[in-house]
Amino acid sequence: MIPLSLKKFKKIYIEITNRCNLACSFCPRSERKKSFMRPEEFRAILGAIEGYTDHLALHVLGEPLLHPELGVLLALCQEHSLKVNLTTNGTLLPQRQELLLASPALRQVNISLHSFSEHDGDPTISGYLPEILSFIREAEATGLLISLRLWNLPPTGTSLPSPNETILKTLEYFFGLSEPLVARLTPGHGITLAPKVFLSQNNRFTWPHGPAPDLGDKGTCRGLKDHVAILVDGTVAPCCLDGEADIPLGNIHAQSLAGILASPRAVAMRTGFSQWRLTEPLCRRCTFRQSF
Repeated sequence: MIPLSLKKFKKIYIEITNRCNLACSFCPRSERKKSFMRPEEFRAILGAIEGYTDHLALHVLGEPLLHPELGVLLALCQEHSLKVNLTTNGTLLPQRQELLLASPALRQVNISLHSFSEHDGDPTISGYLPEILSFIREAEATGLLISLRLWNLPPTGTSLPSPNETILKTLEYFFGLSEPLVARLTPGHGITLAPKVFLSQNNRFTWPHGPAPDLGDKGTCRGLKDHVAILVDGTVAPCCLDGEADIPLGNIHAQSLAGILASPRAVAMRTGFSQWRLTEPLCRRCTFRQSF
């Protein structure tokens, strides 16, 4: 049973792998050991978090579609009545399409189109977008939510051109849009391209793992409020941006989630957030919390 003092999370992130098939410049070069979470470990985690959430996000770092036993993991989620969000760079969607579209546990697929925006001139982009769009067309009949992300805009106030012109024009043609997307998109806000298909564009994201400037100790965060993250080795981190476990709160394979969330470090973080005060160096470096 979930302790009465702790509310249910909106979602829990479970990193089923920290391996990736790309090496994008916006992702950190993780120093953690690369591995895949075994189904028996995943099953144990689902038992340990029972009652804490109804939704899972199967990623932190890494490409979840790489997992060789993804079908087994999705079946376990269905067995536990959990709805799943996946975030992918999209390159493996053709190979995984049949599995994903047949999974009743899968609720939403987030596709990071910015994974390829840095490869201007790379001929692979011409094959990449049609495969993404083919997946979307097949997904329309299933009710699956699709979120397309272009989180790669240059810093606000600079005169650098948008890197997304080719992708936006392709989307305009595919969805039969009469108004240019560039005129409709506002950083940080999504728009609807079609029923259950959404697009958002935002500034290039910077992971808070050091080195990064200290932005001060004033602020709050949704970490430990509406979500928590479990990394591939079982380490529990306070949020989905702690991809290097800078704030290890415990390990789900050795401790109960209730005990981890009640630890002095976790309690100090939650108390600090409620007082608009950041207690951890990682939080002081995080740019994402400035949006709250």
